[in-house]
Amino acid sequence: MNKITKLTYFAVVTSLLSNTAIAEEISLTDRVQGCVKITQDTARLACFDQLISKAKPTAIKAEPIITGLTAEQVDSFSKEQVKKTAEESAKEIDSITLTISKLSKSPYGEWRITFENGQRWQQKDNYKLSLKTGQRVILTKGSLSSVYLQKENTTKRIKVKRLK
Repeated sequence: MNKITKLTYFAVVTSLLSNTAIAEEISLTDRVQGCVKITQDTARLACFDQLISKAKPTAIKAEPIITGLTAEQVDSFSKEQVKKTAEESAKEIDSITLTISKLSKSPYGEWRITFENGQRWQQKDNYKLSLKTGQRVILTKGSLSSVYLQKENTTKRIKVKRLK
């Protein structure tokens, strides 16, 4: 299609549209933009559902609906990515010492450890470490949310994850 034909087609189409149709299109665009701004998934989906069912524009809320969440939960969402203040860093615990109350192994030979305080942990790597019931071990935080377990007075350690 050459440029003159395209331009003529565009002029004919736009002249056929009434002012009401153009106003409705702008209103629909504004409503879609309002739905796009909603950050919570379920609220955004509800907004688009209302658009599809031809609801009135005044019935659509552009504010995100937060249900079942406390202000503290919303504030702490993904906060570990934010740089900590000196006070927060001082309060943070990097390691704990616990006593093993129960030991078992998975079918793949990984340790399943229960401590006296009721916490349950499981080994996540294939390294060998001899452990015994009643033994004191140190759990240390590593990078990228990893946790390592080592016996007291040793440097050999295994990677673990908390089950309970």
